[in-house]
Amino acid sequence: MKKIILFVSLCCMVSAMSHLHAQSIINKSWKTYIADPINDTAIFHIYADSSLIANSKGEVMVRNHCKITGDTLTLVDYGTEEQGCPDMNGRYRIIVTGDSFTLTLINDECEGRSHALAGRKWTDATRK
Repeated sequence: MKKIILFVSLCCMVSAMSHLHAQSIINKSWKTYIADPINDTAIFHIYADSSLIANSKGEVMVRNHCKITGDTLTLVDYGTEEQGCPDMNGRYRIIVTGDSFTLTLINDECEGRSHALAGRKWTDATRK
């Protein structure tokens, strides 16, 4: 019985820690360089229920509804920007390391978005 209680406690602790790490990317701005076809630094602004990606000039390239559950980010593009995939879902695993994170593709109906987001190291945009 003690082993079961210990195992359940450990699972709960790991789940809570994963949730806290993923939450740490909210209400922050993150940057990465995206080569072809953009050839610019992208700034990923992530809020509690929405996000947007802008270029280095501050021009919005795409807007998203977003939801973070545990270590999973779910995105759905909206808006009038030409780079989006409106009404297409994308899901990514969040891996936080210090002041950066990467997204690992779970599934995404939008090939362009998955190319722009998955596997890139996003660093805190407020740090030099």
